[in-house]
Amino acid sequence: MSPGLWPCARFGRSHGLHGEVYLELLPHGDEYLELGERFSVSKEGADEPTPVRLERRGGTSQRPLVRLEGVTSKQQAAAFAGSLLLAAGDALDRIPHYVAGDLIGLRAVTEGRELGEVVDVLQGQASDLLELRAPGGESILVPLVDELVQVRQAEGVVVIREGLL
Repeated sequence: MSPGLWPCARFGRSHGLHGEVYLELLPHGDEYLELGERFSVSKEGADEPTPVRLERRGGTSQRPLVRLEGVTSKQQAAAFAGSLLLAAGDALDRIPHYVAGDLIGLRAVTEGRELGEVVDVLQGQASDLLELRAPGGESILVPLVDELVQVRQAEGVVVIREGLL
C-alpha cells in the first residue's frame, strides 16, 4: 500500500438502485473517513489504488453508506464489493502511526519487568493488536492504543502500561 493512504473500510453490498454502497469500517475507519481529504479504492489484484471522489455520505456511524462519483447503478456499485476505501490528507498524516514491520522484534516491557518480544501485529475489531511472545513461549495479545502502549522505537522497546497484564 502506498504511503499516506489510510485504510477506512471495505466496500460491502450495494444499497438501492442508484449506486450507493455500505462500508464495513476498519479500526479507526470512521476517524480516517472523517479526516480524509482525498480517497482511493484498492481492488484486489490491482497494482495501484484508483483515485475516487465521494459524491455522497450517509447511513449511520455503525453502517456508513457512500456513493462514488460516476457510479450510478446497483451493478456498478456491486463491482466494488470487497475492495478497500483508502483516505489521504494532511490531517491524517499528522496522526502518530507505526509500520507493523518496524514493531516486530521490539522488546516488550512494563515498568521493571520483561514481558517478551513483539512477534506480530494483528488487525483487531477496535484496534490493532500486538502479539507478544513471552519468555516461556506463551502468546499475549495487547491492544495497540496510546492509553496502554508506548512505542519507543529508538530504544527498541514497547512499554506496556503497568497493571495491564
